[in-house]
Parts: sequence; C-alpha cells; structure tokens
Amino acid sequence: MSHPHPDIPSQRLSLSLHEEQCWLLQQQHPERLSRRVDAWRLDPQTDLALLTLALQQLIQARPELNARYEFSDDGDLCKSHVDGWHPCIAFPRMKEAELADRLQALRAAPWDAATQPPFQALIIHTEHSAVLALSLHPILDPAQPFNALADALTQGYQQLEPTRRPLTLTPLEAGGAADRPPAAGQPAADGVDAVAAVILAELRAVLAEPGMKPDDNFFDFGGHSLLATRIIGTLQSKHGIQIRFNDFFEAPTAAALAARATVSEQRRQAAPSGEVSQAPLALAQASLWRAYAAYDFGTIFNLPFALDFLDPVDENLFRLAFTDLLERHASLRTTFHEEDGAALQRIVPLTEIGGYKWFWNSAESEGLTLADEAAHRFDLGRELPLRIRFLRHPATGRQTLSFLVHHMAIDEWSLNVMMDELALAYRARAAGQAPRWAAPAPSFHAFALEQQSQGVNPRHMDYWTSMLRGATPGLRLPDPAASAAAPNQPAGFKAKWLEFKPEPGALEAITAFAKRHDSSLFSVVYTAIALALHKLGNLPEIVIGTSSSGRTDAAYFDTVGYFTTMVAHRVRFDRRQSLGSLLKDVTLTINDSMAYADIPLELVQNALGMTPADGLLFDVYIQVHANNALNGALPAPDGGEIRYRQIDPDKSESMFGLQFEIMEDAHDGSLRLVITYRAERYSAAQLEAICATLHRLFALLSAGDASERRLEELLD
Repeated sequence: MSHPHPDIPSQRLSLSLHEEQCWLLQQQHPERLSRRVDAWRLDPQTDLALLTLALQQLIQARPELNARYEFSDDGDLCKSHVDGWHPCIAFPRMKEAELADRLQALRAAPWDAATQPPFQALIIHTEHSAVLALSLHPILDPAQPFNALADALTQGYQQLEPTRRPLTLTPLEAGGAADRPPAAGQPAADGVDAVAAVILAELRAVLAEPGMKPDDNFFDFGGHSLLATRIIGTLQSKHGIQIRFNDFFEAPTAAALAARATVSEQRRQAAPSGEVSQAPLALAQASLWRAYAAYDFGTIFNLPFALDFLDPVDENLFRLAFTDLLERHASLRTTFHEEDGAALQRIVPLTEIGGYKWFWNSAESEGLTLADEAAHRFDLGRELPLRIRFLRHPATGRQTLSFLVHHMAIDEWSLNVMMDELALAYRARAAGQAPRWAAPAPSFHAFALEQQSQGVNPRHMDYWTSMLRGATPGLRLPDPAASAAAPNQPAGFKAKWLEFKPEPGALEAITAFAKRHDSSLFSVVYTAIALALHKLGNLPEIVIGTSSSGRTDAAYFDTVGYFTTMVAHRVRFDRRQSLGSLLKDVTLTINDSMAYADIPLELVQNALGMTPADGLLFDVYIQVHANNALNGALPAPDGGEIRYRQIDPDKSESMFGLQFEIMEDAHDGSLRLVITYRAERYSAAQLEAICATLHRLFALLSAGDASERRLEELLD
C-alpha cells in the first residue's frame, strides 16, 4: 500500500514527550501497541473523488499525519514531515468476506517509524459497496484525537460537495467501528463502551501510556491526584462527561469509570489564547495580594527553588530556552500595581523585556549564595516576578541554579508545566532552532478577566460555610518542655524546619494500604498526621488546611499562573471509630471538596464572620509534592542527559504554625516529610513528640492492615 516514490523529509517537526515514550515502547514492546482502526460503509451517493480530495487536504493541513521518526547522525530522535499525501491513502479491492479479517490484520500490522506514516486512510472497494477505513498509530493519540480527525474529514467533504450534502458514514457491524468515541456534536451516552473509549483515550494521553487497556488501573500506570484533576476537567470540558474525584480511587479503570460517569452536552469552548495588556487579579491572586500587603510586601511569598546540576549545562542555551518561556507565558513577564485602591496586573511587552534584568550567569554570581537570592525582596511594580541565577558550588564545582519566583506569578502545577516546556525549548535551542509548541498557551490574564466577570459561585460558598461553621479554630497541644523552657519567641512568621523520614519501605506499604482502602497516599498520610495530633492533644476535632489546584477548567491546564486556593477541612474524631472508617471520612471529605475549591479561603472566612485580625481558621497545613518536576533531566545536544536534582530550601518563614510537606521521591522510592513550624508557637519538644507518634503510626500501617482497630486502641 506504499507509494512507489521515495519519501523525502521536507520539514523538521517538534517532538512531544508522549511521542518519545511511544516510539521507545514501539521499539521495545511493539506487541503492546496496536493501531486504532475504524471503518464505515459509504453511502452509494458518496463522491469518492471528493472524499479523496478531502483526505488530501486533511493530510496537508496536519503534517504529523505524514511524519517519520528516526535517529539523526548525532544520536537524537528526530521527527520530520514528508511532502505529499500518497503514503497515507490507499485504494485496495477485496471481497466483502475478507473485510473484517483484513481490518483486524491492519490493527496488528508492524510499523516502521522511519519509513511509514502513523496515519493511513483506505477507500476499500468490495463487490457490494465502498468502505472508508482510518488507521492511526497511538504515537499521535494526544496530538490527533481520532474523533477530531473523523469530524474534520466529514466537514471538509461537505465544504467541497457542491450541494453541501453531508458525508454519510455507517459504522460496520464488524471491523472496528464499535469502539469509536462519539464525534463532536453527538451525545456521548450512546453506550458505556463509547464513554469508556473516550476516557481511555484521555488516560492514555495524560499518562503517556498508549498501550493502556480499558481494565488497566490508573494508579498502576503512575496516576496521582493532580493527573486525576486534569482528566476530570478535560472530560467535562471537551466531552461533557462528568466524573467525581472519588471515582478515581474507587473505580480507577476506564471501563469502571465509564459505568459511573454521567453525560451531558455541556462542553466549554477553548480558552482565548490572545494576549491582553492589563487585567484585574484572579480571585486567588487577589487573596494572596492582600496577604502579601499584610506581611508588608516582604519575602514570605518568595518561592526559592534551587537545582543541583549533576552534569554541565550550557548557561547561554538555558537563558535562551527560558526566554522562550517568558514569551509563551505572559504571567512570567507581568508587573503588579495598585490604582484607585484596586490591584491589577500588566503584561510587559516582548519588545520591552530587554529593559529588565532577570538572568545572571555563574560568572556574574561569584561570592553569592542561594540564601542571598532567597532573601531578595521583590518590587513587583518595577521588576519581573522571577530571578534566574547560576552559581558554582564551592566544594563540588558543579553548577547550581537558583530559580526564585514570586507566588503571585505561578503555582506548583505551573512549575510542572514550565519544566516540561523548558526541556522542549532547551532541545530546540541546542539544535539552533526556536521551539515549536503544539498549541498556544491560553492567557492567564484572560482567565482573570473571565473569573472576575463571573464572580463567586454562591453554591460553592454555601458548601464551605456549611462544613466549617462552628469549627474549633487553631491548634492546642500540650508542651512536654513547658515546665523547663517554654518557647520565648517574638510573634511573627519566623520558622524552623526539620526532616522526618519513615522507616525504609514505608512508601510501598502506605501506597498498598491506600489502594486497599480506595484512597491515596496523600489521604493516608494526612489521616496519620491528623490522628497523631488528636492523640497528643486529645482533640475532638481539628481544622486542617491544604492546597487545591484551583483549575476546574481544562482549557487552562497548560496555562502558567497562580490558580491555587487554600482550602480548610474539618476532621472530627470518635474514639470508638476504626482507623479505616476515619480514613474513609477523610478521603471523602478531601475528594468531595475538590469540585468546590475555586473559592479562596479568605472569602469563606469573611462569610463566617471572621476578620483579618482573626488569622487563619487552621494552624496546620498539609500538602503533597508528587512526581516533583524539579528532579529530572534536560536533553543534552549530544543525545545524552543533563541531570538535575532539587535542593531543599532553607526555610526561615511560614504563614502556618505547623506545615507538613509530603515528599514522594520517585528516584529511590522513599517517603519523607519536611515539617516547618513557627518557633513562637511550637517547641522542639512538641515536634519531637509529633514525629515519635508518626513513627509509631507508620509502623502500624507497614506491619499490616490496622484499619479495624479503634482509635482508642491505637498507640495505647
């Protein structure tokens, strides 16, 4: 079915991480990959010449469909476009009885990435009728969704047809059309199988696992809470498929999720990608700005990230690659101002970026330290909200990167987006090219304008006020050192920190415990922390704060900006309750609240009658850093890797009395907690007691299933 003329690459295309992983899987385990093949019987009145022309236009408009993948002389995987359409279209003849077997064979046919396109269209002539079959290799799943290609083809045909007669496609009863996801405009509720196919396509795309099957467990393929959030938003916005956050833990397969899903026709239009010059603050930003002002515009909202490069990195290439991110994401080149009592944000035009100093190489940084950079006090009205500085480690000589950014500009989700894109930009710059992005990044400032016009959702506000009204604020713990040397620190936000490491193997044991109870690592560790504080303080209840992504709209998933909201959960204790029951309550509370997490905590507290002088409703804050993007590698020009590892910041300030950061290290399979505490509120003796209690609880979880034991029996 190939064209007799040689295929000559005419254009280099950018590679996605999904394509690299899929290509590698194709080389190592081709049996795990099969083509997506759907087939339809054509109406007798279909103009096959116009259909062929519509296919040609589709292929010409989407270069990825006629791409080739092969190694360059430098050892890099390269993607190139081949001119023309001939390799992608074939016109075979066969008997009707052979049709099903031939289509099934096409699914399992081997694929040579260097010589064959990942897409093929067949206009098949049988003795009875004509059949259209479309074949797509999983390497293009995220970039070219199957249903989008089919819809584009039908629209293209109708535009070419003189009478605008639509292309009528009747799915074959046998031959592969049964599992086709619903096309745009069709109800997605044609059947559970159709919904499952859509869900599976999104799971494969987000997890970069093209070989994933309908009954494969989301968490077995590296799924976690942030990815579940992304998938839920995408399914709702793009397909009108609604799934609860709890479903991902109770039914974590495409087939099982489809059985629980509800389907509507509500789909959101794509977010605007155009740039606006000025915008109000988004709701979460506005709350953060008021807190920033209350702390005298100091350094408390500095995010002092630092990387240790294990291999030499070209600092000039790094600067060029990061400049690409500044161009792509206007939030990174935004200044903040107050006018007439209202805060607003302005974008620095690309033509004016040269007037701002934001990058320093290691030669410019001699004698400076990471601590010096972390202590920088931003003037957000006059400088960009980030500083990139390379230093040389005095002992190892290795390059260290200080990436200081103000929280007004990004959140943790944004950091993951940026690090993925930085690798792509660095690869391109090393090849002497500008990066080619798959799509424009929707503007954060457009999101802020949209959110301000919509205002606060009253139903979501009612959810939080109903949960938190009458809750006991703060935290009171006995202090073992009170009779000897109680803390004698001035009030403020100065803090100390320590690292807590459970015994080896704790991560594996806790993950298994979570899976048995339809929960997550975060929920189990959160429950253990809450239970430890309950045991130490004999608490009937506690309010605990945590962070939520704040991204309920899939249109803005690839946008860099500050979306994160703080949320507060009320945890009640009953001494007769079992550990498993408490975990279930905590898991449901956390997961159910995700759908309402667009309301900033400040507004909730105002609705509860609290004033800024009352402080926060909680004194304990727990957050998880899963699959941290600050541990990874950049692609080296020679085909190797430039590895980097995150350096823990030296914490000296905190908004919270007690902050627990859950660190899951994917490199060595370990679990650790970074615990920050305000010295004027908590003593070293109290932290020692908390850590000792946590050690005992984690030992119980690791030793066996302690879920049936009552709280009053635990630790006695």
